[in-house]
Amino acid sequence: MNERDVDARLGAAVEIIRDAGALALDYFRDRDALVIEEKGVQDLVSRADRETEDLILSRLKAAFPEDAILAEETGAHGDTSAVWVIDPIDGTDNYLRGNPYWCVAIALVVDGIVEFGLTLDPNTDELYLARRGEGAWCNHRRLHVSRTKTVERSKILLGFSYRCPHEPHAALVGRLLARRCEYARLGAGALSLAHVAAGRFEGYVELHMNAWDALGGLLLVAEAGGVVNDFLADDGLRRGNLVYAAAPGIDGFLREVAGC
Repeated sequence: MNERDVDARLGAAVEIIRDAGALALDYFRDRDALVIEEKGVQDLVSRADRETEDLILSRLKAAFPEDAILAEETGAHGDTSAVWVIDPIDGTDNYLRGNPYWCVAIALVVDGIVEFGLTLDPNTDELYLARRGEGAWCNHRRLHVSRTKTVERSKILLGFSYRCPHEPHAALVGRLLARRCEYARLGAGALSLAHVAAGRFEGYVELHMNAWDALGGLLLVAEAGGVVNDFLADDGLRRGNLVYAAAPGIDGFLREVAGC
């Protein structure tokens, strides 16, 4: 796939993610009518997730039928070197509680390389966009990670899933607090990574995350000047992986306390 092909897909993805965000926001405003199902421990899904994903899938399949898709709710579609990775609503628990900290996330992987990532926050109308080698942006504003170098002035975002034991997560919290570093767990990994790229927080760590939550956000951080791990190593695309993102000024500290 050449650069022109990738750019065409990016242009289409911007339109698709905005339409998907509008649909998800409509359901959010009428969420009392949604039927909620449990996928696992503290892992919920609703009609809003499924219909938002259906919108994205139908548009992508119509525009680029030769591409493969990996989506949170419906899994893998096709098997080619170009793979769309989709989370229709990241932060479903927040969404269903009426907490406006959730987003729609889309990334494109070609030959094992993340070419671009999009994260849309429909509640603030902030569209975060990263194109490999061309920087990270939010609504046409260039992003740069935090320039903070002082641990005591830093705030690290953490993620957690009950797919993992809770003890390592709790131990990480303890190590951060012992160094007087603030932390928060906001419940939407893709949006949290976007906010690290925007310099609103100094880092993000989650011991295991799925690709649809991670790939676009990690590219955002990297293109905004941050340090990230190689998520796609060890078949991270399908198995998930550790997520590590940091502003350069606190990278050494965060690697030490996170054991990365």
